[in-house]
Amino acid sequence: MLDKETLNIYRLLRTADISDALDGIGLQGRFEMNASMRPIMPGITFAGIAHTYEYRVTDKLRDPDGTLSPEAAWVPHAGGAPDEVMVIDARGIRAGMIGGHNTLRFRSKGTVGFVIDGSCRDLGECLAQKMPIFSTTFSGQHATARIVLASENRQINCAGVVVNPGDVIVGDDDGVMVVPRQIAVEIAHRAKPLRDADRAKRRKAYEELGLKLDSTVD
Repeated sequence: MLDKETLNIYRLLRTADISDALDGIGLQGRFEMNASMRPIMPGITFAGIAHTYEYRVTDKLRDPDGTLSPEAAWVPHAGGAPDEVMVIDARGIRAGMIGGHNTLRFRSKGTVGFVIDGSCRDLGECLAQKMPIFSTTFSGQHATARIVLASENRQINCAGVVVNPGDVIVGDDDGVMVVPRQIAVEIAHRAKPLRDADRAKRRKAYEELGLKLDSTVD
């Protein structure tokens, strides 16, 4: 598990800083999720530890008498833990993986972010609750009788990037970056000086232009 000091460094970093640090050791373009993975609103930022889920479409929706097949029953992910980011590979399925209610439950347990290669449901409620959600699509459909859990806390592919449990996940307005746990400490310490140098240059430009300092430079 990543130490708290390093995780706190990640919470100061932009995805741009992390990308530049990865570039510096020859890992260009491997760990940024594809452009369809977007925040539900501007200003979402988080850094945390991946807890992974994989779902698949079920073709056993109902028994012949019309009742719900036990295999197709929705098994909600039982996640929620301090510093956790829920990373869900739902393969872009139009069935709401998380929504207004279950995000509140997960957040109360310490979850800091949600990353879904699939659908967010109850978008209006999630916006009102300012939930830290990234997803590739939205849908009002419920997951019951549409998808089933295939694996939990195993390697997945989410929006074009391989994610393992314990990897660092960072999200901001530019997108989502994955930092493999094996290099997480190194990348944090490479990225922090890049972030500090950028802020210093931008602060100088602010002062020259007479701009009011803000949280990105102060």
